[in-house]
Amino acid sequence: MRREHERPPSPQLAEALRTGLPGLAEEIYAEINASVPDYAVADPSPPAIPVVVNEIFTVFVARIADPAVSMEGLAALLRALGRKELRSGRSLDSLHTAFRVAFRTSWHRIAEVCARHRFSGDVLAELAECHMAYMDELIGPAVQGYLEVDRRPQAERARLRRRLLHGLAEGGEDGGALAELADRAGWPLPTTATPVAVRPGARWLRAAGTGDVLFDLDGARPWLLFPGPFDDVRRTALRSAVAGTRLSVGLTVPLEQMPDSLRWARRVLVLAEKGMIDRRPVLLSEEHLLDLWLTADPALLDEIVERRLGGLMDLPAAKRDALTETLRVWLESWSTAADVGRRLHVHPQTVRYRLHQIRERIGDQMDDPEARFGLEAALRALRLRERGRAASGPGGRRLVS
Repeated sequence: MRREHERPPSPQLAEALRTGLPGLAEEIYAEINASVPDYAVADPSPPAIPVVVNEIFTVFVARIADPAVSMEGLAALLRALGRKELRSGRSLDSLHTAFRVAFRTSWHRIAEVCARHRFSGDVLAELAECHMAYMDELIGPAVQGYLEVDRRPQAERARLRRRLLHGLAEGGEDGGALAELADRAGWPLPTTATPVAVRPGARWLRAAGTGDVLFDLDGARPWLLFPGPFDDVRRTALRSAVAGTRLSVGLTVPLEQMPDSLRWARRVLVLAEKGMIDRRPVLLSEEHLLDLWLTADPALLDEIVERRLGGLMDLPAAKRDALTETLRVWLESWSTAADVGRRLHVHPQTVRYRLHQIRERIGDQMDDPEARFGLEAALRALRLRERGRAASGPGGRRLVS
């Protein structure tokens, strides 16, 4: 750590650092999480970095007082860290970046301690060289540990991960077999995960992605999977890694429920492609659960619309739209004609006239709570159908094919 011509730092400096660095490990870990995307996602196993960082600076301070202090135990810990980072799906670039963040953050704290204790500029300059040389020593064992695990060809790991994805999509996989496959693929099994359906033809930009994401974008039904919930960090990473295409994010569920969540995510993507829901770049299944339910059986929903609203369907389009919109607002607000009129920007008398026409055509459903629920569902289904027709042009009466 120290060159021959350097003057050994004083015991007073070692003591100042020993008392001034508590909490540094947590500060470094937080900064790494904030700065390196691979570390911003939840790790299903306890984080190793704070433990390693604590040991790094315990040894650093000890070597300030005695340069002969052994690095053997710390080197073994760093190799173990490297192996863990690979198994957690993090890239070697991310590991290097994490060390750079640790170097920068730790030096800021060390400089503060030196300034507080009024050490001279010469001591600070010498300490900076020691710190830099020490950090250079540390990356080697960590990379060595990483590469010890990373000897399996990338093509083989990609094949295993696609096989793991297939097993999760199909369901019914034995838990032990799934765990073994995940271990061979270098993907720690999380408690919950989130599937994302993607349009065909999408490309995964590896440099923008995070190593814990499983993906298969080559087939006719591409999708990807990441551990834990969907949050702003995930949104940013996915939009960068799968650029220029629409994503449909499924529900975060236990792994055994993955087939259902993936199926719903794919269905939401279909609804967006047909123009039945908003065509946003990132769609959330949780916002369209009712739409999924209403379009699950097109023939049945068409029948419900016909039976509940059939008396309105034969009217000219303009009149039918005015009456169904009035009925929808009345059902949602369950209020007076004056209030419904304000929402629709029409006179209350117009609302009363329309409600009278509606009653004449659909009977007494408006007075029956269960029938009103059916009317609301039918109106929402009708809106989905009309949006789909408007997006694709004239066609049949089916809600969705």
